[in-house]
Amino acid sequence: MSPPDESGVMVYPKVQVPKGRESDPGLKRPKSAKPSRTAYAMLGGAAVLGVVLGFVVRPLVLPDAEVDTLASKLVAEQKATKLQAEKAGFFEKEATELRQSSEDMTKKLTDATAAKSALETKASELDKKAKEITAVEDRLKAAIDKSGSVTSEGDEVRLQLVDKVLFKVADDQLTDKGKLLIDKVAGALKDLPDKQVWVQGHTDDQPIVNPPPPKAPPLKKGQKPAPVVAPVGPRFASNWELSAARALTVVHYLQDVGKIEPSRLAALAFGQYRPVSKANKGANRRIEIVLYPKHQ
Repeated sequence: MSPPDESGVMVYPKVQVPKGRESDPGLKRPKSAKPSRTAYAMLGGAAVLGVVLGFVVRPLVLPDAEVDTLASKLVAEQKATKLQAEKAGFFEKEATELRQSSEDMTKKLTDATAAKSALETKASELDKKAKEITAVEDRLKAAIDKSGSVTSEGDEVRLQLVDKVLFKVADDQLTDKGKLLIDKVAGALKDLPDKQVWVQGHTDDQPIVNPPPPKAPPLKKGQKPAPVVAPVGPRFASNWELSAARALTVVHYLQDVGKIEPSRLAALAFGQYRPVSKANKGANRRIEIVLYPKHQ
């Protein structure tokens, strides 16, 4: 049997039968010279099998050049696959880093937005407080007119009243003009229920001097000496007592006459030790009414 031809069909060689043998008188042919059905079936099966094997086996038997080409292609495909895998890993890493970066940026943006909102809220609160303080200043300035001054610092509003309007020299009782002035201040304070009211007494550095006792007249013959009378001196031992007494006088007037809630009130004495001017002693003799937020 020869190899399959290009069509894949197995080729069986033809066997030459010597003619001499056919005519050999000594060779007797059997009577049943015709092939049996089984023989025909076997021959047909062999032919079919040859055709099938030709189609199946021939593609598997390749020349060396094609094998080398396929091997090269396989290596190239493996390299390409490896490169693609490496690229996929690189891009996956890049994607992971980008996702992380995106999450970080999102968090920073959220924090920045919250901080901005907090700052805007704080700014709004400060603006509201500034407007409230301005309103308080305007109300107090209208109340005292030219009898003092109003200043503010942060949440604190300070009202300064000169003593010559409120008191006589070295005295702690309000004058009539002083009472009218404190009445106006009390009216303004009633509209500010969220403020504490601290009244501070201040003096200049002029010491309070006790006058010398009066000299007794000379006794006449037979006259008994007059009883000793205690000298009439100042009511206050020092500027501490004077500043404290004046602050308490204003506090009592605000509570009793002005009807300011006593839990909002306080009296403090500073004597001569917090001057506002070195040259103008009159400016140092003053009553200060300081307003603070009620929670302080």
